[in-house]
Amino acid sequence: MFHIPFDQLTKIRRLDINDAAFALIISVESPPQYYRKRQDKLAGHSRENSQWKEWDTWYRQTDIVYDPYILQRETIALHKDRPVIDIGRWTTYLFEFAHANNTSALYAEIKQALQDFNIEIVSIPALTKIPSHSADLWSLIDPPKLQNASADLEFMQGSDGTFALPWEVRYQLEVCISREIINEYNINKAFVKKLADIAAQDPIKARNILEYVATLENRIYDPLSIFEDPLALAFTSKTEIPHYCAHSRKATITPSTMYLSSPTVETTNRVLRHYSRENKDGRFLRVQFTDEMAEGKINSCADKQRNDELFTRVYRTLYNGIQIGDRHFEFLAFGNSQFRENGAYFFCPTDHLSCEDIRKWMGTFDHIPVVAKYAARLGQCFSTTRAINGLSAPDIVTLADVENNGYCFTDGVGKISPFLAQMIAAELQLRTTTAPSAFQFRLGGCKGILVVWPEAKEKEVHIRKSQQKFTATYNGLEIIRCSRFSCASLNRQTITILSSLGVPDEVFLNMLTEQLANYQTAMSDDDLAVSLLLRYIDDNQMTLNLATMIRNGFMAQRDPFVLSLLHLWRSWSIKLLKEKAKIIVENGAFLLGCVDETNTLRGYTHPNSAYGQQLAAEELPQIFVQVPDKADPNRYNVVEGICLVGRNPSLHPGDLRVVEAINVPALHHLTDVIVFPMQGDRDVPGMCSGGDLDGDDFFVIWDKDLRPPEWNCEPMNYSAPKPKVHNRPVEITDLMKFFVRFMKNDSLPSIAHAHLANSDFLHRGVKDPKCLKLAALHSKAVDYVKTGEPAEMPKELRARKWPHFMEKKYKPKEAQYHSDKILGLLYDKVETVNFSPQYEEPFDKRILRAYTLDDAILKAARQVKTKYDVHMKRIMAQQEIKTEFEIWSTFVLSKPRVGSDYKVHEEVGRLSDALKDQFRLECIERAGSKDFSILGPFVAAMYKVTKEELDIALAECRATKVVGTMKVPLRKMEPGHMPFISFPWLFEKELGRIATGIDTTDELENMGLSALALKEPGHSRKRQGGVGALDEDFIKREDGHVIHRGEELDLFNQISDTESYADESDLDEARVTRDEHWLTTGRSGEAVLATDFELPDTPVPDYMRKGTGVEDVVPQAPMDGLVDPREAARDAHSSSAEHRSVFEGMPEKFQAPASRLGYFRVDSQNLHSTDEYNSILTPDRPLTGSEPVASSSAVDDSADIESDSAEVEEEVVEFEVKESSLEKLARLVGDTALKVPVTDSLEDDVVEEEEEVILEVKESSLDKLNRMMAS
Repeated sequence: MFHIPFDQLTKIRRLDINDAAFALIISVESPPQYYRKRQDKLAGHSRENSQWKEWDTWYRQTDIVYDPYILQRETIALHKDRPVIDIGRWTTYLFEFAHANNTSALYAEIKQALQDFNIEIVSIPALTKIPSHSADLWSLIDPPKLQNASADLEFMQGSDGTFALPWEVRYQLEVCISREIINEYNINKAFVKKLADIAAQDPIKARNILEYVATLENRIYDPLSIFEDPLALAFTSKTEIPHYCAHSRKATITPSTMYLSSPTVETTNRVLRHYSRENKDGRFLRVQFTDEMAEGKINSCADKQRNDELFTRVYRTLYNGIQIGDRHFEFLAFGNSQFRENGAYFFCPTDHLSCEDIRKWMGTFDHIPVVAKYAARLGQCFSTTRAINGLSAPDIVTLADVENNGYCFTDGVGKISPFLAQMIAAELQLRTTTAPSAFQFRLGGCKGILVVWPEAKEKEVHIRKSQQKFTATYNGLEIIRCSRFSCASLNRQTITILSSLGVPDEVFLNMLTEQLANYQTAMSDDDLAVSLLLRYIDDNQMTLNLATMIRNGFMAQRDPFVLSLLHLWRSWSIKLLKEKAKIIVENGAFLLGCVDETNTLRGYTHPNSAYGQQLAAEELPQIFVQVPDKADPNRYNVVEGICLVGRNPSLHPGDLRVVEAINVPALHHLTDVIVFPMQGDRDVPGMCSGGDLDGDDFFVIWDKDLRPPEWNCEPMNYSAPKPKVHNRPVEITDLMKFFVRFMKNDSLPSIAHAHLANSDFLHRGVKDPKCLKLAALHSKAVDYVKTGEPAEMPKELRARKWPHFMEKKYKPKEAQYHSDKILGLLYDKVETVNFSPQYEEPFDKRILRAYTLDDAILKAARQVKTKYDVHMKRIMAQQEIKTEFEIWSTFVLSKPRVGSDYKVHEEVGRLSDALKDQFRLECIERAGSKDFSILGPFVAAMYKVTKEELDIALAECRATKVVGTMKVPLRKMEPGHMPFISFPWLFEKELGRIATGIDTTDELENMGLSALALKEPGHSRKRQGGVGALDEDFIKREDGHVIHRGEELDLFNQISDTESYADESDLDEARVTRDEHWLTTGRSGEAVLATDFELPDTPVPDYMRKGTGVEDVVPQAPMDGLVDPREAARDAHSSSAEHRSVFEGMPEKFQAPASRLGYFRVDSQNLHSTDEYNSILTPDRPLTGSEPVASSSAVDDSADIESDSAEVEEEVVEFEVKESSLEKLARLVGDTALKVPVTDSLEDDVVEEEEEVILEVKESSLDKLNRMMAS
């Protein structure tokens, strides 16, 4: 069965085949969800769920093949071998119906029902059906299965039957196919030959043609026409990219297929910078796992088995890898933010560099026995950072942490000198008059924030022990972000808590009413628009840019881009009001937290009065906050008085703390940060939803109307569960299993939703015992990534009723209600405003008339704009964002497929900055200089060619054509059909100068740093270090020891992680948790909690006991009605159990991986076994470098081939292209004719004469060719 949601259908086509039958044709853009029904009626039952439906017996499918068991070892690829139905690629369905007595009436009823959902049935006169056949493409570009030296050479040279495409061309071709721009069934030999001919002459041109095709909106049915398209032939994507960026390739793995993306420019991380050569060669791949494109994220379901096959496919991808052309990408690791968004990095090994080599370079992790923490430390190296290359030889000073009562007051915070802060600001080209006060950073294995303090002299960096998480190679100082100001805002959680603490509903309603009126008036009032934009500052500070544009007169001149941005800002802000209740608090700020190193601020002490009572100011903990003035952002004011401090998300009434803000002259050098006290009974950040100071943001509010009558409820005393500890070194398969378990068991979203619903429905709100339990459970779910312990939500805490503002439209009506509490009132008061770009507004004549532009400069501007538009389209496609305005401004309206709106805002901000920097460099190069006298005319040309393109498009929008009997516009005035107009606004500052004639001084020059030499983009470096100045890059510890770039950085002689695991012990084979969930011990020794379902009592088939190890993660339900051919073969030969496998005589290192071996036929049963032996070796060595540790999932018990040599006949053997000499040896030794005699003793593995073999393992076919020609 497959399921197509109605929102994917707009039209169904009807074809009358003859008088006796008709057909309905359905074509969908996204593959439907396929299900199979379990014959076992008990399937789907669990102890946790009291309800059961027949729907629970339907299980999701990812593949439909004759033998599902072969999927265990298949790599993930776009092309699938011999599927019964290729779910991901075959998305058009034809249903034939015979005319019967009641067909007409039933058809009319169905047609009427579909029309109610706006689905139309239209008749078509004819349909051509092509007989079923395999696509020719793959046999033309894939190497032959049977490999030998001559076949290898023939493929490389390109025979009449096959064509060898360069990998980058092959990758881009698969991008076009995966995105359905080109379908593989439309590709013939002539197309492949033409592409191969172009690639042979100029691989870059062939790649550029396909990159251009990948940006097109509609499918190309005649691929050969591409080579006649002048735009495709002339397109080039070559541009200089900023030195802190690199091209990134991405694959999205869905349950049924794989989507590839063209390379996009992104800010790099430590790993990509160090292995820049390999990244440039396309050997790194970012991978994200999602449900089908129309569905979004794969939802966790710890208590359901229905989607287990989806998680099994994720594990198979991690374990078996991804195949693109002749490259096999293996799982490398995942960044911490990637992990929550179900993403990871893969790498294609070279002859000299493996995934294990990269992980060893990243740091020393031997001392970490907790898989979750191990993964987090690896992920630290994948944080998106900017390397401060101009900063050489900082002096490191170590500091002790400040602790009291078991609480750390300085967790994650260090110091940096003012001089180094200014150097960082110059390197990052920050447009501020002063250097930021704090930086979130990475330095080897250290992380956290560095705060500017005068006592840090010259080039000093002060590091605390809590900041060093592991020892790693020193590779320079890396900056993630800087402290800066943004507005505080309320959300649903904080409003619910404040309402429970006594803040009247009228306060929130009045704030909302005022903001809605301001947004409306700002669309026509320049001064109010500027005032709001300077007050309602977003996290990326794009409102400041928009305010500057309006001040330069572009709103008064009705410029279409500026007006479009203004309308987008309003739509985005109102959308957040509707969906998140995000009310801006003008008397508040959202800032990075740090600590008072002067120890002046008063700390928190346990109150003598009861919790919740108001305290005198002298009893409150103190903070220091200094923020920009609303009228003049360059002037700062110190906040004084009673404030509210918190952190998102806040679910517990004690998460919001009342504090006193005071003026401390010794702290005046700190701006745009919240300074917390270093003393007290307990640290204040830890009371705010368990925060710390390693990069957490806090909101501070000094609005008197939002000050609750009830102060400082008892903070939540949450203790994270002890993490699961391994009694052996952590292996890469442990990380894979943890990745999949997290996807299946992560209950954070469902807990947050249950808390929101219960807090609205229950009379006591967030103070109700249910909500307090959910708040503690939420903290446990947040810590899942660190502890590996999932948070399980008991059924009694689940929401029974859902308020209307949560929009749970799929819930039954009796489970929904109209809320009359504050969140319901706010929701009802907001009406969303759709965004419409203002294309018909005039371009600014001040710029159009500023210069006389010749054809050469206009032509150059058009060429750069074409490149810019293509790169913009790539980012839009990758992020699934509909308009260029959202990318440019980061005001994203579309809901992200995975991750939060906040993370998308942050990610799009990085991508947008990289895109702007990339094409600013390109434009400056084409103009000839960044001097305004030369750059100014080029910017004006950019503005003019953009206007010309839009004028042509608007003329087509006004013209009409006849379709059927109706007149329709030649072009729709919608973003998907209109040209891009953001191109000239890469230089909004220069456009403002042209329009106003006012020369604004660059803020960097005000800092006296204009002469600082910054690294030029494209600068090459040596393999293991830097080049030039980087060779002298080192840091000096306070004991005088010098650590050069490339050497291990250990500041505290750390031999174990900062946490203690001494109290941890192994788990029993099976035990029950306090919530009555069963935990069992997996075959690798770890506790398994993946489902509440039990397998049948029948003997477990062998295919479930062996294989990739996915059974430790997702219990594998038997395939009803399917007989595993290996099981049948083993049953037939059970009497021959004493016979040994043909591989048993070999040492393990000479056994070929099962995935490389061919087919064997067992004559007596005439059955095919898909592998010569059933175990599969771990794809990497243990991470610690120790000898491989055999687990039960990787032990060859030789049960697959029990017969002796007389019973086995080798009829078919298939090999992949890249067979190495080592694998050839394994094949020869495994041949029955060459089988090594063995003794009866298990200790005597091989004959003595066969022990010494001299091989040249690494020689490729090209090396063979060179050697033969040389001889």
